[in-house]
Amino acid sequence: MANNQTGSSADRLKHPFLEKLGAIPAAAEGLFAYSAKIVCGKQSEASCCCVAGARPGVYATEVNIQNLNLVTAPVLKFVVPLINSGAVVAREPDVADPTTFAARQVEVIKLPPLGATMDDCCRIAEMLLGATPSGDTALTIAILTIVSQFELSVSVVYTANPLSGDGISIDVEYIPSRLLRLRGQG
Repeated sequence: MANNQTGSSADRLKHPFLEKLGAIPAAAEGLFAYSAKIVCGKQSEASCCCVAGARPGVYATEVNIQNLNLVTAPVLKFVVPLINSGAVVAREPDVADPTTFAARQVEVIKLPPLGATMDDCCRIAEMLLGATPSGDTALTIAILTIVSQFELSVSVVYTANPLSGDGISIDVEYIPSRLLRLRGQG
């Protein structure tokens, strides 16, 4: 019997998230990963010393993902909540464990060549809560993790307003890729 079973399950790496991306050859050295900070919703005035994650204000985030390749790119996305609709869910010593997330918090999309998409506060709320809440939403802080076999262009647009409504802040950040190792390093 042959020991090298080319194309068999022996040549595939296993991890719960990799199953969502489909078969990835074991020879692959890694995947491109992006970690985008999400800040959405309203942080009200607080009289305690422990304001949950942000100063009082109204926040919004939009994450843009573009496939600058000439092949379709499967893209795995998952939301890691730290503060979910005002409830702190991952403050030390607590952690958010992606392997225990609800199915709606993890999705795979296929970006066509040169195609683009975005995730905004409404989409993040849908992934975390199952639906978009109506009216003012409490503060949500999370990490949107994006993984692909192909390098992507990922940018994030942050906006913030003070509760008084005077002024607005906008910031655009480009998120560099990180190599997500599939094998241990010797």
